Amino acid sequence: MNQKIFQKAMQTISMRRIKAKTENEQHYQEINDKIPEIAEINYQLAQTSTRILMGEDIEILKRQNLQAQRYCAQLLVNHGYPADYLDIHYTCEKCQDTGYSEGGYCSCLEKLIASLGTMEMTQQTQLKLCNFNQFNLEYYKGKITDDGINCYASMSNILQRCRQYAANFHPHASSLLFFGDVGVGKTHLSLSIVTEVLKQGYEVIYDSIGNLISRIEHEHFSREKSEEDTLQLLLNTDFLVLDDLGTEFQTQFNLSVVYTIINTRINRNLPTIISTNLNWQQLNEQYQERIMSRLFAVYESIEFRGPDVRLIKKRNAGSQYL
Repeated sequence: MNQKIFQKAMQTISMRRIKAKTENEQHYQEINDKIPEIAEINYQLAQTSTRILMGEDIEILKRQNLQAQRYCAQLLVNHGYPADYLDIHYTCEKCQDTGYSEGGYCSCLEKLIASLGTMEMTQQTQLKLCNFNQFNLEYYKGKITDDGINCYASMSNILQRCRQYAANFHPHASSLLFFGDVGVGKTHLSLSIVTEVLKQGYEVIYDSIGNLISRIEHEHFSREKSEEDTLQLLLNTDFLVLDDLGTEFQTQFNLSVVYTIINTRINRNLPTIISTNLNWQQLNEQYQERIMSRLFAVYESIEFRGPDVRLIKKRNAGSQYL
């Protein structure tokens, strides 16, 4: 585990606990000023330990304290406050903002560590986001594929589908497979979806499959024990976008990583977008049946058809200087 991220997560949780206790103290001060009767009851409740030491019956004290607490709650409601106004409201009631529960790390701490790790990885990729409004369909007008597909109509439908996917995104959204030639818009629309999903507050990891596998391989085989665990971040992040499937080196380790990512996220019902420049035949030739069967069965396949927009933009930019 990355100790820097762990310490940052623990600091965040500690601040949550301090904030909850500070707010509770403020509530007590407010109520003591506005409802003196509750202040007196709380003072009497605070004397419970002393009364036990003096020999008073514990069961009787328990009943009296319970009645007093109910009466305080009713007084709060009568004065326009919630009945639990004097309770401490932790961000995580399970661990009471300590980070530990049932002899181990609390799920809130584990989620925070994963979130911080995802943020750090996203920053390292130097992600340059796009948006749907920048996607120019004019590049596809008048373009017809060899098999008679109208590129403008096809890409209009794909743009609409991507907008719909982003607008309706949820933690168990469907997974998409984008495939088509270089420069037809796969990366732009993937990043446009990422932009919208990030706005909704979800954790997102985007990078090329080659870069991510290189990180995982380094962490796995390095002689020095790594504090990073890229694979676990990929398996657990809210939304994963893998670019350029098929460009990674074809080794047993790499194939195993690809399978693990695809299969585990399917089993956990977590949404993923994979883009590739390969067609179905090329994918079949490059990947094992256990990978392809999952892509066929679970992912929604979207084929991008059109000209190489990157090349057109480059030519247009060059023509300005002629």
